[in-house]
Amino acid sequence: MPMTYITEQKVGKYTYVYEATSYWDKEKKQPRKHRRYLGKKDAVLGKVVSTRKAYQSKDYGNTYFLDAISCQTGLKNLLRKYFKDTWEEILTLIFYCISEAKPLYLAKLWAECTYCNTNSDLSSQRTSELLKELGEDEEARLKFLKAWAKMGKNSSFIVFDITSFSSYSKKLELVEWGYNRDKEKLPQVNFGLIYGEPSSLPLFYSVYPGSISDVSTLKNMISYLDWLELKSSLFILDKGFYSLYNLNKLNTCMHFLIPVPYSTTAARELISRHSDIGSHKNAFLLNGNILHCAADKIMVGEKSYYAYIYLNEKRRVESRDIFLKKILEIEEKVSETDFENKKDIDSFLSDNVKGWKSIFKIYRHSGVFKLKRDSQGINDKLDRMGTTILVSNKQVEPKAALSLYRRKDRVEKFFDGMKNDMDRKRLRIHSRKTFEGRLFLDFLALVVYSKISKIMMDEDIVKNYTVAELMYEFKKIKLIGLGEKKTIITEVSKEQRELFEKFKINPLAQT
Repeated sequence: MPMTYITEQKVGKYTYVYEATSYWDKEKKQPRKHRRYLGKKDAVLGKVVSTRKAYQSKDYGNTYFLDAISCQTGLKNLLRKYFKDTWEEILTLIFYCISEAKPLYLAKLWAECTYCNTNSDLSSQRTSELLKELGEDEEARLKFLKAWAKMGKNSSFIVFDITSFSSYSKKLELVEWGYNRDKEKLPQVNFGLIYGEPSSLPLFYSVYPGSISDVSTLKNMISYLDWLELKSSLFILDKGFYSLYNLNKLNTCMHFLIPVPYSTTAARELISRHSDIGSHKNAFLLNGNILHCAADKIMVGEKSYYAYIYLNEKRRVESRDIFLKKILEIEEKVSETDFENKKDIDSFLSDNVKGWKSIFKIYRHSGVFKLKRDSQGINDKLDRMGTTILVSNKQVEPKAALSLYRRKDRVEKFFDGMKNDMDRKRLRIHSRKTFEGRLFLDFLALVVYSKISKIMMDEDIVKNYTVAELMYEFKKIKLIGLGEKKTIITEVSKEQRELFEKFKINPLAQT
């Protein structure tokens, strides 16, 4: 039989009172506890004072909108199933992260003026406890992730990419020095994510030490895909994962599509072999742009792969113009500067021209340092400008292959959104369990954020709104409390109604 009792929690100068119910969880085979917030304890009288006001106005439209999105994705039902005691708190924190993009210690203040799914006190202490609970309950997290990935099982292809979170922490063993994608001089943690398409929703994530390179992460991710039963989808990766080892590994277990770095012999040979790619016979139209494509096969190691080389003539002309202009400016600057030694001119070129050693040779004439163009190096760079090379172990229609690969850009935009729109550029957590709970919360928030972003792009809402601006627009809709039981929702404007309709959300639902 469940047992109910009153419990208190002191935070700063206040004491918060809860009604707690203990029960036996048959699935986990352990005791669990559910808490309901009652109010603050009066320090003088010792009585519980409800913090609910009889007459109040709260932001409503933003959380109503986010709740509807969480239902559309199926996220809400899964949270309720796997986190029976805390799902309401988790969902509220997800909404806070997307709506406010501020640190979690401010969630309590936000909840006091916002209609929320929970009456729980979201103090800094409570949110830290919740993150720790999430981090400790690895079984629930993995069960949730497998069930969530199963919902995306029909994805036609899977995108895998990695981002980095910089951190000030010196206690987390995962925080290590490595290639920092944000160009920050801080150690970091790598966050690998797989997205399902065409849903554009994240399906699974994994965490790696900051020093681990992109190439090295692929082995474990393939094992995860097998466990998640997603290996039948076409796997799309960025060029950072290109290596002979990875291609051999992928070739044995799944279909993949990956760009070839220009530095490889295979890429240079392919570009040389198709110097006539700009011919009219190779032209096709994609999203209103004229592109060219030549299909071929290439050998990587001992295996043959389908190869597709693309040319964007407009981008080639623009890139060549910028490149040649840069060469002329550098030559002029060097001729006007009296460099005292080779080290100084080396430093100048390194600061101003990426890969300058394949463009210039330095020589000294009559005591003056001068530059000589490396014709072969310059021509190699000019030849590959405006081109993209994709390889696959599955024959794909060339236009479709490029279209699929470009969808990967959405993942990068979502990463940027997660780190910028949701205040996630740097981690300020020092406990491993709390850290794991926070990343799980971030993943859940990214699911909702990604769903919103996809609809905004599909419905062309991005022309007029960012996600943050959308939240502020919906915040204008208030929930007015009239006494203990009566509530009304303020009027919904024509613009707000049209936005709800584009997201297929009923703007008239009552609480």
